[in-house]
Amino acid sequence: MATGTDMHVLILSQYYDPEPIRKPIELADELNHLGHQVSVVTGFPNYPSGKLYPGYKLKFMQTSPENGIDITRTYEYPYHGKSALGRIFNYLSFMMTAPFALTRIRDIDVIYVWHPPLTIGIVAWWISFLSGAPFVYDVQDIWPESVIVSGLMNSKRLIGIMKLIERFVYKKARSLIVVTKGARRNLINKGVNKEKINILPHWTDEEIFMAVTQTKVDQIRKKHNFGSKFVFMFAGNLGTVQGLETILSAAALLKGTEDVLIVFVGDGSDGPRLKDLVDSLGLDKMVCFIGQQPIEDIPAYLASADALLVHLKPSPLSDYVIPSKTTAYLATGKPILMAADGAARELIEEIGSGVTTDPGDPEALAQAMRELLSMKSDIIHEMGEKGREYFLTHLTKGAVIPLYEQLLRDAVGF
Repeated sequence: MATGTDMHVLILSQYYDPEPIRKPIELADELNHLGHQVSVVTGFPNYPSGKLYPGYKLKFMQTSPENGIDITRTYEYPYHGKSALGRIFNYLSFMMTAPFALTRIRDIDVIYVWHPPLTIGIVAWWISFLSGAPFVYDVQDIWPESVIVSGLMNSKRLIGIMKLIERFVYKKARSLIVVTKGARRNLINKGVNKEKINILPHWTDEEIFMAVTQTKVDQIRKKHNFGSKFVFMFAGNLGTVQGLETILSAAALLKGTEDVLIVFVGDGSDGPRLKDLVDSLGLDKMVCFIGQQPIEDIPAYLASADALLVHLKPSPLSDYVIPSKTTAYLATGKPILMAADGAARELIEEIGSGVTTDPGDPEALAQAMRELLSMKSDIIHEMGEKGREYFLTHLTKGAVIPLYEQLLRDAVGF
């Protein structure tokens, strides 16, 4: 057990650095910096491509220290495609191997759990049971709703099983974290004690955004032949939930507008289909796929854009989530084109940091793009600055992580 006011925190997340999921590693690093002992249990990196990252070999278990944090990786079947069976093997393999990490980790005070997938909740409960440490469950996606919307699952029996698991995990968690009021209402409607549910925002490391130089931005624009074009950039997972075909359909409506370029930075299960769609629509001169980039380069890529895109497929999930990329977008100080309903759209409208439009509507999205294209540069700059100011006040590590630390302390009783 940790002594005094320091805790031994176990970070449990199937995804971890070098995968482009920043929250678990940044929380681990910051808690370690604050003097807490931190251990991590995760899988072998393969997200979002589903292919094992170079330099890694699959093993049953591997432990290595990184920057004062012991990271234990346990076996998982690498997969992140559209096959429901492949996803199930991926989730279940990690669920079955992760508890064995306790053979190498001792005296845990509290467990922080990054969800999804839902199976991570079973791992959390089992490790909690074996170690006696309570767990705090960070609900990033509402399952099974998000799986249904993605089209990965339509079996009523499996969905019923997932609902039972969901309620079991929520009941066993000491406390839960959600991002929006809508997500909190969803959990309350499922019978979760409202006193257990905490609304906490995403954060982003402000230092990596403040360190971006104009030289680096110019290099990126030159490398990818952006020229003087107005660049709309989407950065993140190219998945089915994002409904990114709408962006391509909007691009088709802007054909002939030679000063526009739409750039996708990232990778994902829907990437091959989107590239085929670009070819079939004849958009190769208007649309550019850059692929997955090193995490440390992402701030400069975002800064190389003129406007940043968010698109979420229309669904009831819109009230439950604010895509984590939104926080990074705000930190960049660029205007945001938000094609989504619910909490994310309301946030951008409240701040005044961009243009909003209906998701799943190519004509509306194309019109929103034309609106940004027609704006004077000082108005565009003002939108971006409003976003940056909001970020610096509410969404930095210094503003948000102490809230997480206190929640973990409360779970332990420190």
